[in-house]
Amino acid sequence: MRIPGRGKEKFIREIVDSCTVSQTERVQRGSYFKNYFLFGSQNPQGAAIYNKTFSYLDDLESLLYSPVSLRFHIGDPDLPNVVNRSKGHAAAAKLRQLCRGTETDTVISSAVCWALVKGKTFTKELPRGNELKSILVQPETMGVLHENHGCLDEDMEAFTHSMYITLNQLERLVWSHPERDRIVARAKRHAIITRDSLGELTGAQRQVVVGGLYPFQAGGGTPTNQRGIVDWMGGATPQIAPAVISEVVRLDEVWVWDTERGDWSTFQQIGDDILLIGKYQIYNAFAWDPQTQQENPALKGKHPFTEFCPSPLDGYFWAQSEIMHVALLQEAINSRVNGINALLRRQEDPPIRFTGGSGVNQLALSKFKRPGGHIVDGNPGAKIEPMPPQISEDLWNSLHEYERMFDDMGGLPPIARGRGEAGVRSQAHAETLVRMFSPRFKDRALLIERSVERLASLKLDLAKAYIAQKLTAWVPGEAAGSEKEIVQNPFIIPPAPGMVPINFTYDDLDDDMTLTVDAHSSSPAFSAEARALLFDLLKIGAVDQEDVLVRSEIDDPEDLIANLQRRRAAQAAAAQQEQQLKLIEGGRR
Repeated sequence: MRIPGRGKEKFIREIVDSCTVSQTERVQRGSYFKNYFLFGSQNPQGAAIYNKTFSYLDDLESLLYSPVSLRFHIGDPDLPNVVNRSKGHAAAAKLRQLCRGTETDTVISSAVCWALVKGKTFTKELPRGNELKSILVQPETMGVLHENHGCLDEDMEAFTHSMYITLNQLERLVWSHPERDRIVARAKRHAIITRDSLGELTGAQRQVVVGGLYPFQAGGGTPTNQRGIVDWMGGATPQIAPAVISEVVRLDEVWVWDTERGDWSTFQQIGDDILLIGKYQIYNAFAWDPQTQQENPALKGKHPFTEFCPSPLDGYFWAQSEIMHVALLQEAINSRVNGINALLRRQEDPPIRFTGGSGVNQLALSKFKRPGGHIVDGNPGAKIEPMPPQISEDLWNSLHEYERMFDDMGGLPPIARGRGEAGVRSQAHAETLVRMFSPRFKDRALLIERSVERLASLKLDLAKAYIAQKLTAWVPGEAAGSEKEIVQNPFIIPPAPGMVPINFTYDDLDDDMTLTVDAHSSSPAFSAEARALLFDLLKIGAVDQEDVLVRSEIDDPEDLIANLQRRRAAQAAAAQQEQQLKLIEGGRR
């Protein structure tokens, strides 16, 4: 896309309008899906007694991704030497600690969950010094130029991220800008004047205003609190003070693929005429270094967003929600459960038939139904009979059948949820059943794994650009070569005798070293299979004990590796001492 030299404000506004043409519809659809996920019903006030949709999606998300067992591998198969391998292990361990320290692993879990609910979600990187933070971005706040294209690459040409900020936040953004006061003064024209003006906003804008937590009512309705009755089912909406709302302005962040530069160009605009970024200088804000006032070459062609899409739909960027497959089944379950409850209530308090008597009315029957109540009638043939309804076993069987349909739709047999299954007589049989159901998950698990890899690779690129902290890799002295460091500090003890340190930074890693996720480690559905394969490889000598420790689900593999190396060194020293004693004894003879 060609970026004009003049009239950039109008150019960016046209792009924003083109990218957000479906935003209102997507907000309402997202609210509908969210209600089904949280309440099992379109209307929160009519929440389902048995919300099977929530448990179904929760099980599915847990099978596709688990933050507990996430492992990275950094290496290059063309450079399999000991030094690069040790550097890759050290860098991968530090990167995993970084992801856990910034809670990126749990952000990924939320992204997978809401991607199942709404079709697609995003994570956005916010580099702040040594802290590489990730945040969850809901799809309603995003907009794309070509909705028939599947991903955010250069063929998309442009996309937007809309957010609402206060005037104080705007002042911090433009603190060093020479026209700071003028920008803030002009931005006040676009602020929301009163809380009542929220009702004049469109559904899409109102959803973004409330901080990314969308109201439960379909169409963006706001909860009510009449006559002191708390709307506890539909009232989980952020409460914002009127003084804060009166200073809220919409900020549109636009990313345009610049054909001339071969890179993304970033623009931030308020309203139609306030351009914060991109007015005087065009650059990629993700690659821009404020200290050097230059773009980092390692981040060229990249943007901070990562897509999570477990159920892609060909020809539609926003993909499809898993709820589309099970919403009618949830309605069927709701109807069946409500019907059975109505019959059970009639069994508790059945209708009464009175025959052969006279003068019995509703008041007399109500007295009769009280504890110790009775009715006296002069007719000796008078009779009172309760008429409870008969509940057929087929009603409960049909409910169980709806549950089976639910699980079959997602490919979740009982064995996938840790339950026993009829006819299973051995562990081998159970493992066979697991292998039979797993292909339905493998495709989507791989999609999530690729998204995790893209996010982690993006963090690795950011670490190369922003983190200058030295990392240490310990290698055998004979393999270190010229890279080994001379340890001056006597308090630094190597993890095993003969090991020497090699200090390096993320930027020192070879450009050909890539990051991958270790063997479906992000998906618990395949953890047993991956672990069995790992130990089989150990038996034939294809991997060593260090590889097993690194790729296993343990909290501190580095400490165990150090212990293993110390034991090996001790065993080698003992073997050498024994050999010397044998030589001495042989010489004496």
